[in-house]
Amino acid sequence: MPNFLWTAKDKFGEPVVKEVTADTIEQSKAILLAEGCTELRLKTDEITDATIAAFPKKMKIFGKDIDATVPSEERFKYLDNLSQTTLGQIFERVMRDKMIYLFGIALLVIVVLRGQITFAIAIGVAIIGWLAFSIRMALPGIYYDKMDKATDWHRWTEVLELVNISRRIRQKHIVKMPEWKLMKLRAQALAGLGKLAEALEEFTSCENQPGMPSWLYKTVMANIYDIAKQHDKAVEYITEAIAEEPTPALYLDLIFHLLHYKKDATKASEVLSTIEKNAITGIAEPFHLRCLGILAYLEADYASAKQQLESSLEIFERKNRWPFRDGHISLTKSYLCRTLAKQGDLTAAKKYFAEARKYLAATDQVELLDECKKAVGE
Repeated sequence: MPNFLWTAKDKFGEPVVKEVTADTIEQSKAILLAEGCTELRLKTDEITDATIAAFPKKMKIFGKDIDATVPSEERFKYLDNLSQTTLGQIFERVMRDKMIYLFGIALLVIVVLRGQITFAIAIGVAIIGWLAFSIRMALPGIYYDKMDKATDWHRWTEVLELVNISRRIRQKHIVKMPEWKLMKLRAQALAGLGKLAEALEEFTSCENQPGMPSWLYKTVMANIYDIAKQHDKAVEYITEAIAEEPTPALYLDLIFHLLHYKKDATKASEVLSTIEKNAITGIAEPFHLRCLGILAYLEADYASAKQQLESSLEIFERKNRWPFRDGHISLTKSYLCRTLAKQGDLTAAKKYFAEARKYLAATDQVELLDECKKAVGE
């Protein structure tokens, strides 16, 4: 069963973080309500939990079993910062071990002043060795972030190269990136390079494998078809995934497809009404707001569209370490461009278009580019 992470106030009115194991969001919510909790706010859902579950819970370091799970309170603190730059990850590890480095440097200074050169060299080597060990421990995360960035910008040849490097690291590293994630990235890259048949052959071998529930497999397949610009097929897979796991995150994905690709405001509005507002996770909030904004835009309610899209954009821009952030921001700005143009604010519309243009061009978003150009009078 998946784990659901909630923030709430307990029966004494104190803020708490609760992790509940249940079959569905509704069951986990009922458990907390029975405990007297109020002001419930869902932070993770089945998709987040399935992603976390794919990584190893135990690993050996220097012959000792280390528990790699993260307590609920700690995991909640990091949900807003899911990704880092290479230097950021290295800096974080250095800061985590800063007392070791400070002690080592202080000891090094003392032995140098005493003229104990051999001992000083040994200490210096130990400091450098520990730093090298820390960097090596960060390698899987560093390359995963690089793959996310390359995927976001549709640099598919680079993705394939990074997958090959990650597989070599995986063979010798104690932190094992799940193989299905590497196969997913490779399949996405192949689809982006116009090799859909090869992409499907690559990923279909993951079906029914451990750590790959059927609904998650269908979600990834939908993404592969999206990259190949076969959006109707993607909608079929998302619909099948929802039938198996009706989580709000999947509903939001379906709503986005109905609005963005099919321009079907009526159907999207019907699906949107099935999502309970307090079942939207913190991570899903900007996507929910963006769907509301796109819906309002299609319904010509430009004042509401502007409000919802700006709220979504504010969250995306604030979460400066989220994966695929550039794409989410640029897409939201493309809708703001057209919304503001409809309101007659061409100056602001042109500004948003200028900021989104590079991404839209790099990822071959031809229709969006044309619509934005038309909106600003190019």
